[in-house]
Amino acid sequence: MELLSHKTNYTGLFPDKRLEKRASLLAQSLFLSKTASVHGTTRNEAEQKGFYRFLDNERVTEDILIKELANRCSKNIVNRDIIMMQDSSSFGLNHNAKNIKKGSGVGFVGNKQGIGFLAHCSLVIDANSETMLGFSDVQLWHRTEDKANNTTKAYKKQGIEEKESYKWIKASQQTKELLNSAKSITIIEDREGDIYEQFCSIPDEKTKLLIRNRDNRRLKDGTRLHDVLKQTKSLGEHEIALYGDIRKEKVKRVATIEVKAIAVAIQKPTSVKSKDVPDQLTVYAVEVQEKNSNHKDKICWRILTTHVIETYEQAVAIVDKYKLRWYIEQLFRLLKKQGFQIEDTQLETGWAIRKLLVLLLNTVLRVMQLYLAYDVEESQPLEEVFDEEEIKCLQTIVDKQIKKTPETTNPFNSQKLSWASWIIARLGGWKGNNKQRKAGPIIIKRGLEKFEMIYEGWKMAKNST
Repeated sequence: MELLSHKTNYTGLFPDKRLEKRASLLAQSLFLSKTASVHGTTRNEAEQKGFYRFLDNERVTEDILIKELANRCSKNIVNRDIIMMQDSSSFGLNHNAKNIKKGSGVGFVGNKQGIGFLAHCSLVIDANSETMLGFSDVQLWHRTEDKANNTTKAYKKQGIEEKESYKWIKASQQTKELLNSAKSITIIEDREGDIYEQFCSIPDEKTKLLIRNRDNRRLKDGTRLHDVLKQTKSLGEHEIALYGDIRKEKVKRVATIEVKAIAVAIQKPTSVKSKDVPDQLTVYAVEVQEKNSNHKDKICWRILTTHVIETYEQAVAIVDKYKLRWYIEQLFRLLKKQGFQIEDTQLETGWAIRKLLVLLLNTVLRVMQLYLAYDVEESQPLEEVFDEEEIKCLQTIVDKQIKKTPETTNPFNSQKLSWASWIIARLGGWKGNNKQRKAGPIIIKRGLEKFEMIYEGWKMAKNST
């Protein structure tokens, strides 16, 4: 099956074929570019002005661009076991606040001193191979009031559909509908997604939830979830590799965790006023606690899931799935400071910046595909991410540019994406020594930047002969 994860198709989505053509051209330019800057993406002044007009055009809506992303994703998941992980991030635009037009899609971010907008992305991967398949949903919004209003009694009395947290349920429902041709769907969320109404409305025979627990929920028998887990017998110990994060001062390490799991009947919270949801529901709770550790980020995860957990192996599989949330955290990292720096854009309307972000997700997806393929022998086919001409250029780089030694020879099948990922990592500064740690997403991005420069020169030289 041919994946279409990076091949945009706007046919029939715009009221004007010229807009379709401009959308495809801008998406391709961003895809081949190293920046979120329209100035840095374009080849000449005329193209630059055309892209600015496109992003400012009221007929070019976020919904159209998001629909194109989601349509492509839906073609990649047929009869697959898939995982959808969702999360939110804010994009601060204070550096350019004086130039951004008021009332143009920006509002409060974090507190009343910051302006920007928020994005909630639903990233889809193959559950078995961890291949990136696309995005099933993207939600963009800005706050007209400070977020502190969610602590008021009036806010708490609102129905879930009126709250900002409804984004979790909305994304899950959109994924179920869009990706109904998948074999199975597991939706993974962090603590903000621990919403009673979501557990009542989303799971079915095909669709399962896997959400980190936030509240010490009351159970049917009057006890509390955390207390019950504390008294639950351990199923065993497990070693888990943890990703590092310099920004949060988290150290990459291997942790030994104690694993527990139990079926629990959760009582409907008093804050849920809807009569359309049951008074109780049964889910499985998994708890992992790190042993013999003094780390300040010592693991204590409690996960609620609608997957059946009856064995130690099933509980460990849930923990390993939850770890995959790291990918969507890296997605937002790539969009920001160390990646494509969208917060530094000089566009003058929030609407234009938000549309640029949707278009940029296509480029970030390619970086993540390469990162996931790195050091994986049975990765996805190369032609699913690179076209024929790009593959020829990669081979030229291998033959003429990368120095070969017994310790630094590409070990992967040239038909697999891991072969290209190894080359891109080398271009990004990785030394090629297997003893060196795995190249991260930022190194992969730097390698892609260099590859695109080489590719443009390679094409020119080829066409001149």
